[in-house]
Amino acid sequence: MSALERHCGWLLRAYPAWYRRERAGEMLGTLMEASPPGARWLSFRDARALAIGGLRVRGWTWLLSMLWVVIGAGGAIYATVAFSHPGYGEGLLIPPTLQWPGEPQVINAVGVIAEAAWLLLSGPLLVAGFVRLRGWRPRNWLRVAGWAVSWVAGLALMIQAAEWAAAGEDGTRGVLRVGEMAICAAWLMLGAVMTWILAAPAPPGARCVPDKTVTGV
Repeated sequence: MSALERHCGWLLRAYPAWYRRERAGEMLGTLMEASPPGARWLSFRDARALAIGGLRVRGWTWLLSMLWVVIGAGGAIYATVAFSHPGYGEGLLIPPTLQWPGEPQVINAVGVIAEAAWLLLSGPLLVAGFVRLRGWRPRNWLRVAGWAVSWVAGLALMIQAAEWAAAGEDGTRGVLRVGEMAICAAWLMLGAVMTWILAAPAPPGARCVPDKTVTGV
């Protein structure tokens, strides 16, 4: 396998497994033909087309779920930084807020917006997953149940992070930092699980993606 084929294979992972099984060979052949002899990397245009095409095939439900996961993991990272900051936990506001002394206002504003966005996404995401997986069909119930469990797990992670933020006293900050790092890792695992659940064969409409997603044709 040439370096170009290997690099194309990496980029093709932007597409879900079912799509790669059906069209990976065709797409790889098109990319190899469109690339100049001896090339080791795709052009920026072709790489961008592959990435955008992969996102289109995965669909809005996957994009929303990844945004939901990224906000959750980002909140855990933010909490880890807050717990590590000198002075956190001294004179906490009532009600408690995850904020350290002297924190830039822009960071706090981004945190507030992200928290609101996560809450607003939660309900529509659950419904979108049910629709994407065709939850009204009996043969899909197992994946739908897995989707619901993953959604509940996300809520549990966010609630646990909020509880730890409220308990950020000086004597427990070391433990809380480790706990928030574990929550961040759990969010990443949850994202992988949700991706796997959504990797079920797509509805017919999602299987017909124009060839212009590859090499701009």
